[in-house]
This record gives sequence, structure tokens and C-alpha cells, in this order.
Amino acid sequence: MKKIIFILSLLSFVIGCTTQPKKKTTSPTETGKVEVVEVPKTDSVLPEITSTSPPPAVSTSSPSTRQIPKVGLIFSAGGAKAWAHIGFIKEIEKAKWPIHSVAGFEWGAAVAAVYAHNFSSNEVEWELSKVKDFENLEEIGNSIFSKKSVSDLKIPFVCPSLNISKQMIYLLNRGQLDKLIPFCLAQPPLSPPFLQSVAEMHDIASLAQHLRATGANKIVLINVLSQNSKRSFTTDYLSAENILWVKSAALMAKKINGIDDTVSISLDDFGITDINKKREIIAKGALLSYPDVSRLTKKYGF
Repeated sequence: MKKIIFILSLLSFVIGCTTQPKKKTTSPTETGKVEVVEVPKTDSVLPEITSTSPPPAVSTSSPSTRQIPKVGLIFSAGGAKAWAHIGFIKEIEKAKWPIHSVAGFEWGAAVAAVYAHNFSSNEVEWELSKVKDFENLEEIGNSIFSKKSVSDLKIPFVCPSLNISKQMIYLLNRGQLDKLIPFCLAQPPLSPPFLQSVAEMHDIASLAQHLRATGANKIVLINVLSQNSKRSFTTDYLSAENILWVKSAALMAKKINGIDDTVSISLDDFGITDINKKREIIAKGALLSYPDVSRLTKKYGF
């Protein structure tokens, strides 16, 4: 009996071994724990690059989006050399510069005021042709600016004057021009002080700041005191008057806060007293300013 039971037990064990399912073995990738899958390059993951060349640049200077600068001009002092500013104006008229406001030192102030009134280089040339000398500033003011007010000007204008008695610099931009302009013109040795005032010829940064306050965002200085060969501005090299002019010329030649660009016009063949050479100075001013006017016209896209 025991033998039969043993045989049946042995038979059951053998049958169980042959019918038990075999244990499945898995690879690491099948468990999902260390699975490495190559991600396809689709738009949802990484954009496919079809060209190795850089993408085309987006233009920021199209006519519809580019903003034309509002130009403020500062005309330097110069005595008779200031007539070269008229030649410069002739060139910017050809180039169609958008002038927003103007300022001027000494006789550069006279050019600026006439230009602000009529916006024409021909009119500036005509009005300043009336100047025969630099001495009687009140008469000059009446002949050019009689019955003309700052409020009548087409664009903002300002000129600086130094009051000797008060030791104060004033930026003049209100009232009647015939009364205002002489305060900005007087400067030895060309003319004596006018009512204890002379032209201020050094504070360029203040004029630039004033023009920006009017809305100008590009300030251009036109410097007719530039020299290729250094020489005296007056007959007496060591005079106090010549020192004033030399100081002004030195300041105009430096990089100045608030000035974006400078047009330098070197009139070595002319002096500050050459009032009888107005036409030649105007023509030379146009000739010498042309390269800088062309450069800035391209730079600002006028």
C-alpha cells in the first residue's frame, strides 16, 4: 500500500513539472526602468533645420517703421566766418534735412534767427547781405529783424548772452528779435559790449540741452572756427580777445556732451573780420560742408 502511495506521489510530481509554465525573462528595456528611446525630430519636439544658412535678417529701417530724426542745429561763432553757415544751409536744403530747431553763438545766432524765420538759405543770404560792418549792432538789428518776434518763427530758436555786470549767462528765446539779437552778437574785437552784455561762446552743452527740450533728438554742431593750421583770430596773438576766440575754437573741436555730430568747416583763408568777403565765404562753406552733409544724410536716412 505504501509502495502504491509513493508511486502515485512521484507520478504527480513528474506531471506538475512538465505542465508548470516557464518563467518569462525580460530585458532591461522591457521593464521600462532603463529604457532608451530615440525621440523623432518632429515640430512638437525640435524644429527641423532644413538649411545651414542663417535666417534672413528682419529689416528695421523700412519706410513704414523707421523714424526720421528731428535735427537741432547749433551754429558756432565766427565773425565773418559765420557766413559759411549759409553755405551749409544751402547743402542741407538740397539734402532735405528735417530741421526741428536752431541755436547760434555770436554771428551764428544771426544766421540761426533769420533761418528760423523764413526757412530759406536765399533769404538768410539776402538779409545778412545788409551787414556792412560789426560795430552798430542796434542798427543791424533794426535793419534785419524789425517788427519780427520770436513767436513768429517757424521753428524754435535760442541764443546765449553773457551779462557782464550780473555775471550771468542767459538763453534768449522770447520777445522782439531786433531787441534780442544784439545781446547775442556783441564780441570784441569786432564790436564792443552791448548794454553790458556780450555773446556767450562756450556753453555748448546748455544749448544742446535746450534744443532737446524743444523735441530735437539729433543735435548737430556746425563749427566754422575749425582750423587746419592754428593761427591767431585777431591781429594781436596774445590779446585777451584772441584768447576768448581760441578758447571757443578749442571747445568746439572737442567731443561735447549732447552733441551727436559735428560739421567742421576750416576757413584758413579767411579771418573773423573779412566782412567784405561774404560771398566767397558762403561758397567755401557750401563746398567744405558737402562731404559731412552727405555722410550724415546717409547716416540718418534723410
